[in-house]
Amino acid sequence: MKSIICFCLLGVSVMAVQAADTMTLSNGQVVKGRFNGFANRKFEFKAENGTVISEYPVNVKTIIPEAPLKVSVMLALSNYENVEFSSFDDFTLHLAKDGNNVDERVIMLKQLTVNRPPEDVPPPAPDKPAPVVGSKNGGTAPSGEAREWKRAGKWREIESKDSAIISNGEEVEIEDHLKMGSINIVHFHYPKALVSIREGNYIEALAAKSSNRIVILKILAPDFKAPICEALGIKSLPQFWFYDTRGRLVKKLTDRFTEGDIDGALKQARLGAN
Repeated sequence: MKSIICFCLLGVSVMAVQAADTMTLSNGQVVKGRFNGFANRKFEFKAENGTVISEYPVNVKTIIPEAPLKVSVMLALSNYENVEFSSFDDFTLHLAKDGNNVDERVIMLKQLTVNRPPEDVPPPAPDKPAPVVGSKNGGTAPSGEAREWKRAGKWREIESKDSAIISNGEEVEIEDHLKMGSINIVHFHYPKALVSIREGNYIEALAAKSSNRIVILKILAPDFKAPICEALGIKSLPQFWFYDTRGRLVKKLTDRFTEGDIDGALKQARLGAN
C-alpha cells in the first residue's frame, strides 16, 4: 500500500513539473516555461530556468500553451480583445472568439498581450483616498504606504501613494509636477490597454520599493484626441517618459514596454543625473 501511495504522489509531482507552456524552435529545441506574448516583432517566452527568450517567428516552429490563454491581439488591419490563444504553428496564430475558430497569419501581427496578472501580484487591499499630486515646490508622493488596487476586469491595477494623477486628458505642464531629487516617470496611461495596466503595475511596484526615490506621475489619456495628446504630439498609447533627478527628460518608451526596457530606462535616468 505504501508503495502505491508513493507512486501516486510521484505521478502528481511529475505532472506538476510538466505543466507548462511549450515553445519548439525551428532548430528542434523544445523550451518549457511561460509564454509572455509578442512585441517588437518577436515572441517572448520565459523558460523554467528563468531565461527570457525573444525569437522572431521565422525561428519558432510551434507555441502550445498548457491551456488556452486569454489574449489581446493587435494586427495590421484589425484587433481582438480578450480572445483565446490555443497555439501557433506554420506561421499562423490559432485563436477562438465567441466559440468560433479564427486563424491569423503572423505576418500581420503587431502585438499580442497575454491577459494575466504579473507573477508576484499581492492580494487586493481596501480602497483608500486618491494619492496626493507631487510637485517641485510642495506636495510629494510619499512611499512606504500600503498599495491600493483597482479591479480592471481580470486585472488589478495598483494605485499607490508613490503615484499621482496630474491630468485626466487636459493639457498640463509636466515640469511643474516633477519632484526634484527623485527619478520621475510620467505614465501616459490608457486604461483600455492591458499592457498599460501591466507595466503600470510594474513601475508602481518599483516605486514602492524605492524609498521615495522614484515618483510616478500619471496622465489618464482617454484617446489620441485628448488635449494633452494633441499638445505633445502623442500618437501611441501607453507611453512612459523618464526624467532624471534634475528634471531632465532622458528617455521615452513609446512602443515597447518589457520589464527589461523599463529597467534600462530607469538606469539611464539615474545616470543622467551624473
